[in-house]
Amino acid sequence: MSRDPRYQRLLNSRRWFEVKKIVWQRSGGLCERCRREGIAAGILPDGYITPGVDCHHIKPVEGARTEDGPDGMKARCYDPDNIELLCVPCHIKTHQEMRSHKADKVAENKRRGAERRASWLDPNYEANKGEGSKAEGDDPTST
Repeated sequence: MSRDPRYQRLLNSRRWFEVKKIVWQRSGGLCERCRREGIAAGILPDGYITPGVDCHHIKPVEGARTEDGPDGMKARCYDPDNIELLCVPCHIKTHQEMRSHKADKVAENKRRGAERRASWLDPNYEANKGEGSKAEGDDPTST
């Protein structure tokens, strides 16, 4: 959840409580993503749909440039059509997809993380990582 005080204020309001109630009633208290994926996969909803516990904003509230206005924070926060009720696993999966955690992105993030860790451990790391520059003794063909 965001630490933006404006967003926190919106979520601590009576209006947010009412909107959550509308979303919960609309979905029957069940995860909307499970229902969507279950129907698309031809799986009977009885064994596939789980109770929804988290309200997820489809268009992120924090992405709005202003607090008011037709596409402001308030409009995004309180629009029931911008909110879906999700179970915890579907909420996690949705946020992972929003951050593009595809295989190539994950690999790139791991590579960058490994480089950062190497630079923390080896003060000469940056100097040694340029093209053709190898530290003495790094080339197994040298004599």
